[in-house]
Amino acid sequence: MREAVESHKHSAQTAVEDSEKIFTELICSIEKSCSELIQLIRDQEKAAVSRAEEQLERLEQEINDLKRRDAELEQLSHTQDHIQFLQSFQSLSVPPESTDVNDDPFSSLFSFDGLKESVFQLRDKVEDFCNEELKKISDRGSGATSYNIPISSLWI
Repeated sequence: MREAVESHKHSAQTAVEDSEKIFTELICSIEKSCSELIQLIRDQEKAAVSRAEEQLERLEQEINDLKRRDAELEQLSHTQDHIQFLQSFQSLSVPPESTDVNDDPFSSLFSFDGLKESVFQLRDKVEDFCNEELKKISDRGSGATSYNIPISSLWI
């Protein structure tokens, strides 16, 4: 009987150690996925900010060009030399290329709100899966207590 008790204790200890190892691996896998997702978000952020800054620079340059043209046109409006007026006006009357202000640098990126919702759904699915599996394990264990463990408690 003592041998059976010791064997049972040893089996229980092995099961605890194996379970801890597996849950540690699961936590590491989830943390790796979290890091990859954070990197993806940061890459998207960097790309969008870079495009927005480039667009701002183009718009600022365009504003400066328009101000310069406005000053030249104002100066030209006061000239008495009609030939100079006609020659200069032709080059100044051509409208400069305009930056498309409707070009949203953030439009091609995924929605951070949608991403947040997806992560919530992932968490719920993982929690449901874990609870189902723990219940199956519990049911196999001759009437042991059923568990309902939220995934978030694993990181405490």
